[in-house]
Amino acid sequence: MTQLVFLRHGLTQWNVERRLQGRRDIPLNDDGREMVAAWRLPSHLINCPIVASPLIRSMETAEILKSGHPELGAIETDQRLMEKSWGIWEGRNLHEMETTEGDNAHDPAHRPENGESRRDMLGRIGEFLADAAQQDGPRIVVTHRGVIRTVYGIATGWNLSGETPDEMSRRRGQVFEATADGSATIEQLNLPLKG
Repeated sequence: MTQLVFLRHGLTQWNVERRLQGRRDIPLNDDGREMVAAWRLPSHLINCPIVASPLIRSMETAEILKSGHPELGAIETDQRLMEKSWGIWEGRNLHEMETTEGDNAHDPAHRPENGESRRDMLGRIGEFLADAAQQDGPRIVVTHRGVIRTVYGIATGWNLSGETPDEMSRRRGQVFEATADGSATIEQLNLPLKG
């Protein structure tokens, strides 16, 4: 088993506007950069390697985190850590979409045109977990809300519908143990990122 500390990327303008980003390559805004710059990792994590989604908001987050913790290992990317593809829904305001799309907005099996469903993500995230479990020592994973929710679902059996039973703050780390069969267990939710 390998400890993985999942960090959600910092704020973007589309987060503020409640727009679905999906695979759109939206950079962090100034508040997001300041938020990440203030993060302080626990001492046992400062030498860890980082693996990140290749989308710019995650890469920026990883780079800012590394600049504040120069002892961190190299930043690698993994395509499997990209956010859920919302297809034709990308760019839409979440609240407006909930009104127009009804139950489909949060149905884990619904696949928007040219996109993927929440359940579609299980395969690629399970593969990532299985591969990560082969690595020695903990690692930091900088990614997206949808990915972290999927790992939570794998770990708990939650059906991916609506909101997670446990709140997971975007300003804290979510710590899971990955296993070679592609499953995970929760080690700690909401790890503080303070000095």
